Amino acid sequence: MTLTSDPLFSVDGKVVIISGAGSGFGRTIALALAERGASVGVLDITQKAAEETTALITSAGGRAITLVADTRDPELVEKCVQDVIAKFGVPQIVVASAGIGRRSPAIEMTSQTWQDVIDVNLNGAWNLAQATGRAMITTNTQGSIIFISSIAALVGLPNGNANYSASKGAVHALMRTLAIEWATKGVRVNAIAPTHFRTPLIVASIKENPEGEAFFKANIPMGRMGEPEEIVGSIIYLASQASSMVTGTVLVVDGGHTAR
Repeated sequence: MTLTSDPLFSVDGKVVIISGAGSGFGRTIALALAERGASVGVLDITQKAAEETTALITSAGGRAITLVADTRDPELVEKCVQDVIAKFGVPQIVVASAGIGRRSPAIEMTSQTWQDVIDVNLNGAWNLAQATGRAMITTNTQGSIIFISSIAALVGLPNGNANYSASKGAVHALMRTLAIEWATKGVRVNAIAPTHFRTPLIVASIKENPEGEAFFKANIPMGRMGEPEEIVGSIIYLASQASSMVTGTVLVVDGGHTAR
C-alpha cells in the first residue's frame, strides 16, 4: 500500500537494498520505503539488528529480506545483491547508509583508527555501489544509487574528525565519478549530506559528552538537531521519478548549517 497517489514520487513495486539498515538512518529509510510499497533488502553487519528491521516491515504487511554482511567484503556484498535478485529482482533503489565514526585528535590518530573509518565509510559504500551498479547495467535496469554522506564533506568539523571527514569527502568524489560514468546507462548516483541528526551514533556521542548537543545546535541556524524521519523526503525524491534528471549532486539536509 502506498502513501501517495502521485506517480512522480512513487516507489511502489521497486526493489531496494539498504546497507546499515539495522539502525539509524538505514532502518528509518527501510521502514519508510517498505511502507510505500517497495520490497527491501535489509543489509546490516549485525544479524539481530537486520532481523529486527525485517520483522518491523513484514509485521506491517511489507516485503523484506534479511541480509547479513560486512560491506568491507566485496564478495559478501555481491552475495547479498544476488540474494535480493533471487528474491525480488534487480535492485532499482540503493541506499549506502552504513557508516562509523572513530574520533581522535589528528596527531594521536592511529593508522588503524584512520583505516577502520575509511574501510567502512568509503570502501563499503564503493562495494555496494559497484555490485548494484553492475547488476543494473548488465540487465538494462534503470536505478538510483544514494550515498548517505555528511556535511563533514563540505565544512570543517572540530578536532577528532580527520578520518570521518576524509571518508565522506571521498564519497562525494566517488559519487560524481560514478554519476558521469553511468549517466547513459540509466543509473543515477547522488548523495545526501545531513547535519547532526539524532541517530544512534550521535546519541551515543552526546551521552559521552553532554555539552555536544548544545554545540551541535549552535551550528544549525534552525536551532535544533534533525530527527531521523526528516531524511525520508530527500530519499523519496532521489529514489523516484521526481528526480529523473538529477545525478551527480549532493542534496544537503542541514537546517542551514552550511549556509552560515
